[in-house]
Amino acid sequence: MKYVYHGSTFHNLKVIKPNASTHNKNWVYGTYSEAVATIFLSSKGNDLYYYLAGSGTEYDPIILVERKPGMFKEIFDVSGSIYKLSSKNFLENQTGWSAEVISKCDEKVIQEKYVNNVYDELIKLANENKLKLYLYPNRPANIPIDNSDLIPKVRRWKKNGFDIQKFFNIYPELKDKYNEEI
Repeated sequence: MKYVYHGSTFHNLKVIKPNASTHNKNWVYGTYSEAVATIFLSSKGNDLYYYLAGSGTEYDPIILVERKPGMFKEIFDVSGSIYKLSSKNFLENQTGWSAEVISKCDEKVIQEKYVNNVYDELIKLANENKLKLYLYPNRPANIPIDNSDLIPKVRRWKKNGFDIQKFFNIYPELKDKYNEEI
């Protein structure tokens, strides 16, 4: 029997119920990677705070990059629970990210792992080679230190009607560059 993992800020759940989320569908989100489930224990973070890539396989490991100094200590200073679920009802290739799987059913919890501090758990997972963690200013060569790689993504968000003011609040230094490239 294969398993998937689901991260939640709620503890002691016996069943994970489908919930409308990122894709506006009533799904239970899961992942084959415990590291990915750990990242999603924090509801504070998103693409503006970190770069996240990879599927969690041996050949395509999870990469997590801190974009500004101290961001990870701020957004991952939370606790949560990682739930182990049967993979039986989960479907792949539904969200555009291969690390993510979804179920349209209520999912019975097999096991719960309490995580006291997500930041500490991410450091532990990195030390166990379960994800590649880059703390500021370290990063892969494809992620510029000025975080300008966010500009095309933010433009797409704006085109889709999202308020992008938070981007300018976090990265005021990129406002001129954003406006230059319009």
